[in-house]
Amino acid sequence: MVLLNSKLNSRYWGFEGPVLDQNSTIVEYRVTVAGAPHGGSIFVSSFTLTVIALDRCLLIIRPNKEFIGYNRAVAIVVAIWVLGYSLALPTGIFSKAVSFEKICGVFCEEIWPDTSESGLSSPSRRLYGLSVLLSQFGIPALISSVCYWLISRVMSSQLERRRGHTLLKESEEKLVNRKTRANRMMIAMVLGFIFAWMPLNAINLYRDLGSSVNSPWFSTVFALCHVLAMTSAALNPVIYSWFNPQFRSAIQSLCSGQRKRVKGKLHSEINTKLTETITDVKIKPELILNDCHQPGDQIL
Repeated sequence: MVLLNSKLNSRYWGFEGPVLDQNSTIVEYRVTVAGAPHGGSIFVSSFTLTVIALDRCLLIIRPNKEFIGYNRAVAIVVAIWVLGYSLALPTGIFSKAVSFEKICGVFCEEIWPDTSESGLSSPSRRLYGLSVLLSQFGIPALISSVCYWLISRVMSSQLERRRGHTLLKESEEKLVNRKTRANRMMIAMVLGFIFAWMPLNAINLYRDLGSSVNSPWFSTVFALCHVLAMTSAALNPVIYSWFNPQFRSAIQSLCSGQRKRVKGKLHSEINTKLTETITDVKIKPELILNDCHQPGDQIL
């Protein structure tokens, strides 16, 4: 983010050095090394959010089975990074130090082998751009949507199962409210992912299809799209906290200077909700401590 912001604001790619020619071997090596990490970080961020959605889905659908232990989690993280940076390798391999007319400085841009003399047309780059759009945005968005839809189905079936018990009217309303709140949260997660990543993919596709990047507005729009995409890393915690009443009340207590009361208040609320569940459902307390959970119990 820092390097990208510096390049876009100064219109100067700062790795070629003040005394090096843009066609020198050192400059080309620096361009290649700097090009791949920029694209790799985008793939890694998108894949990580997708794996998180899959993990939530498996946890809700199969609560009694541990799918991801420590070793498997480490392997998944390593695989995400290796795959992400492997898919971004063409960006680094075909990046070159170029200059534009009427603009001072040297910039790191993609120049593919079949690029036309005008520098605007490249079939290989168009194909790669469409592949990136599909693998970095299309497939992750589809997987996340399916996962949250499955979670919503499990919650609906869990709600119907609990309605089979003798519940107080207030308790039934609480269950419905929790389901509604959880559905809204999952919809917000999917929409947040789409709206965060769609602008960056759109501007990249615009460039890959052969449009000129030497436009007065391109740098500003690209910077805004890139910043918006990077906010997706912090979007999930914000959505979780917004749809979690206990978390919001704890934050409000902290902001009002009541730090000492937060811990006791949270424990009290947990104990109260557990007591209400035991009373309203009218089942034996020891059944709640049983290891045999039904899908969706952990969110209703």
